[in-house]
Amino acid sequence: MGARINRLVYRTVAVCALLAGLAAHHNHTTQPCGDQLGAAGMCVSTSWAAR
Repeated sequence: MGARINRLVYRTVAVCALLAGLAAHHNHTTQPCGDQLGAAGMCVSTSWAAR
């Protein structure tokens, strides 16, 4: 029974990691950061560095 649960957890984590990777790739290609820093649609403004 424990091995079955371990396989289920492993597969669930693997599927979630795969989906997160696909989402990050999709955001990176559809929402580039331009003049900001970051990737995968998670951009950080660099205006604070110009002060």
